[in-house]
Amino acid sequence: MATDTSEPGRAAVPVPVAGALDFIGVDFRLDLRLTDGSSVQLESAFIITDRSGGSVVVDPERKDSLLAILRLFGTDLDRRSVEGDTLTLFFADGATLVAGPDGESESWHVSGPKGRPVRVDPLEGSTSPGTEEALRVRVPGPSFALDIAGDTVDCIGLESDVTIRFSSGASLRFETDFALTGSDGEHAFLDPGDKPSLLTLLALHTEVVSDGAIEGGRIAIRFASGALLEGWANRRGPSWHYSEPGRARVDVDAMTDGEVRYRHSPSSAEIRR
Repeated sequence: MATDTSEPGRAAVPVPVAGALDFIGVDFRLDLRLTDGSSVQLESAFIITDRSGGSVVVDPERKDSLLAILRLFGTDLDRRSVEGDTLTLFFADGATLVAGPDGESESWHVSGPKGRPVRVDPLEGSTSPGTEEALRVRVPGPSFALDIAGDTVDCIGLESDVTIRFSSGASLRFETDFALTGSDGEHAFLDPGDKPSLLTLLALHTEVVSDGAIEGGRIAIRFASGALLEGWANRRGPSWHYSEPGRARVDVDAMTDGEVRYRHSPSSAEIRR
């Protein structure tokens, strides 16, 4: 049994806080979601202190400062409390997160728990009944151009997988290892299961897309900064999923052995071919 005093001015009431941090959303703020259905949004700088007593300042606008929060992924939350305008989260490994007030804007917000969240994937094909066309094919040699040139990266979500959302509504999800080559030419393989390894990926937030393409089981997205994001089919199972919204909806899944499952509405075939 843990103590939850997440509403200022209310006496401490013993309630079960049975949540582990299982989602980290990164855009202009941090969105932390727990397995009990509760969530915390952090819009200003805050402090994380680890069990050894070392403290670091984490700023949602400085993506290179987010390593400490990535290390907390999967950690159980023991309790949370509010004292005045300060929110404190106490984690099972001894770490604490303290978010105080911000003189210029709202710095934090707590909601829930409202029941365990349910993950819902977009419907396949067109939203109009009877117009969906599903194909299971190997993408031919000529590359398939992605309609995201000029988009910016709006949000990067970290769960058991990694989801990147673009300003047009398109999204790319990685379930297995993928690669990022920075504008400096440094190449790194990133593992969705190893959250600290994803720190460099967070620098893509607000980056502008130059172009993107699918060729065989490989997806590649280039950015105006010179960075390159790549994913490949993986023989262990599905590795990446790409989706574009709208009437010309396209959904592409990289399956095993280079096979690609491509689903689209009839209108998308007319527009793209």
